[in-house]
Amino acid sequence: MSRARYLPPNLITGASIVFGLISIGLAHRGDWRLAGWLIIYAVLSDRLDGLVARRLRATSELGVQLDSFADFLNFGVAPAFLMYTFMSSPGMVEGPMDLPYDHGAARVYLITGCIVWVLAAVFRLARFNVNTDKEIPTRLYFGVPTTLAGGLLITWFLAFLKYSEPGRTFGGAKLLGDSVTTPRGVWLAIPGAMMVGAFLMVSSLRMLKIAAAESKAITVFLLICVASGYILGFAQMFPEYLLWMPTAWISIFLVWGRLAEEARYLRPPPLFPATPSDPPGD
Repeated sequence: MSRARYLPPNLITGASIVFGLISIGLAHRGDWRLAGWLIIYAVLSDRLDGLVARRLRATSELGVQLDSFADFLNFGVAPAFLMYTFMSSPGMVEGPMDLPYDHGAARVYLITGCIVWVLAAVFRLARFNVNTDKEIPTRLYFGVPTTLAGGLLITWFLAFLKYSEPGRTFGGAKLLGDSVTTPRGVWLAIPGAMMVGAFLMVSSLRMLKIAAAESKAITVFLLICVASGYILGFAQMFPEYLLWMPTAWISIFLVWGRLAEEARYLRPPPLFPATPSDPPGD
């Protein structure tokens, strides 16, 4: 029975890998909407397996490595593949919104954005793995986690997709109204936005963890937001609602990490071991 407790969190991790694989298949087939929601499923599963592992006291080195591989697929490869297949397919956004990413320099720009995104996710996950045994602050992230970055990219994508065409109704009623439409410039900016997201993943910018909130009122508010996120995420509804919380959290606490006295001077553990030639303190 003692070993059986390790099974549930690892099964959840396995399910999240399946979500990522199915998402890639759907994107290849051209079902952009469902491919995006499967990545959101992977985000929700990623949060759930950690919770289950802690509750069952079933954390393990194997679980850490499985989770890392799942994150690479679900939040590195799958979002980049979805963005590439959607953006490079002629006429995916109808009418005057046709995008230029199926040929020429624009296609190279798109490919570069996708490659940079995947490499950044790999770097961050490897950095996390080598730092697991080192002393790092438990209340902070250094850089934006891959799960958060991938989930945010896809919720914005789903919201843009929902508002890209008149009459599109997927994901429930339009909370922003039928008069709001996605400008063409938003789609053109996505490769650049992916590069910004890649930088945030590999950076050492300090950001407060959601679980580190100390106020009871904030904790209750966050629990309500997280619960509603699970309900709407699995129901594939209201991506324009789902995106506000992670967007606000990243925006506020990246600034907090630069200004707060308790975080300003903290540094992440070094990536490489010190050598005898290194000066003390480096």
